[in-house]
Amino acid sequence: MTSLREKDRIILTCIANGKDDVQKITAATTLENHHVTYAFKKLEKHGLIQVEKPDGMVKREINGQKRVFQHPKQSELTDKGQQRLEHEEKDLDQYENLTHRELVEKVHQLEEKVERIDRKIDTLREQILERIE
Repeated sequence: MTSLREKDRIILTCIANGKDDVQKITAATTLENHHVTYAFKKLEKHGLIQVEKPDGMVKREINGQKRVFQHPKQSELTDKGQQRLEHEEKDLDQYENLTHRELVEKVHQLEEKVERIDRKIDTLREQILERIE
């Protein structure tokens, strides 16, 4: 399963919530137009969304002003995208229901695991250097 960046998750959530085009997503988030456009390409490549560029113009009120502009790219979640979004939410839910103490314990466990991995990498690096010399 391809890992998603936080930006990708935000965009999938926006699409699921009806913010289905580049302009609506940029208005609803802090993401810039080029970030959303890039994410659309990536998410479409992985089969998570379908993207189309409707013809014509669109009228919208932006920051209190009526604007008319070329219709932005629109997207729709695919079944795979919907499943991926649900999977991502389940991953977050497992931590959401933990108490503060359980979260602290989990962080300590993960820190210890990272330290063990770091020690193993250091040992491996030393072994490789010894063989090279």
